[in-house]
Amino acid sequence: MPSHHCVVRFRQRRPVRDRGGDAVADALIAALEEAHVTRWPPAWAVNDRTTELWAVTDELAFPLERSGTPGRWVATTCLSR
Repeated sequence: MPSHHCVVRFRQRRPVRDRGGDAVADALIAALEEAHVTRWPPAWAVNDRTTELWAVTDELAFPLERSGTPGRWVATTCLSR
């Protein structure tokens, strides 16, 4: 599940050609579904942030934080190469 901040950053970093929130949501969900989850960020996304898990594609990285529901994680932002 992405945070509001993650959605805003995704829109800035990966412009979606179609109008409307549904098109952005669909593109973001597709990016998260294609990502692999790892404990290590890609070298280009390393910063001072401490996070347990990352969802990573070739061009995007999403730091993940635990949500209040066991087994569910929140993508807090969207970083791009």
